[in-house]
Amino acid sequence: MWRTIVDYFKDSPQRLKVAQAIVRHGFHIESVGDIKCGDIRIPLKSLGAALGIDRRTVRATTEDICQNRELCEFFRMLRPAGPSLENVRGVLGYGVVTIFVESPENPGILSEVTSMIAGYGIPIRQVLAEDVAIYQEPCLKVITQEPLPGRVIETLAGIKGVRKVIIDK
Repeated sequence: MWRTIVDYFKDSPQRLKVAQAIVRHGFHIESVGDIKCGDIRIPLKSLGAALGIDRRTVRATTEDICQNRELCEFFRMLRPAGPSLENVRGVLGYGVVTIFVESPENPGILSEVTSMIAGYGIPIRQVLAEDVAIYQEPCLKVITQEPLPGRVIETLAGIKGVRKVIIDK
């Protein structure tokens, strides 16, 4: 679907930027000019300001999307995935490990990472996997019940296809 969106907005980088932001945040488009996060309406001016784009461009993006049956259905059905615990890890005493891979299309990396962490007896509270089609440098973030010990970096870095591991305590 992302390739369809990129192709559709290939002549309008600002509108592509708006479409990308809507997808990244899990917003949905109910109708022309009507962007929502769940049941909360997102003002076009606010989204535009956050992106450094005029609100009229945001509205025009929703018009373009609503004129294409396939895109309209996709953007109408989007929903946010839920809250990320990453930024509140310090308050909760959690740890975060960020995994960058050589090729995000390779299967099995998520299961190996979670199995290795479980092998250390540390519960996983949340897993966030960024989509290769949406993010320039997608990563896998695993939020754990407690910070991981440093020796885990070497273990996780040894997984085939893992390029870099960062542990935040």
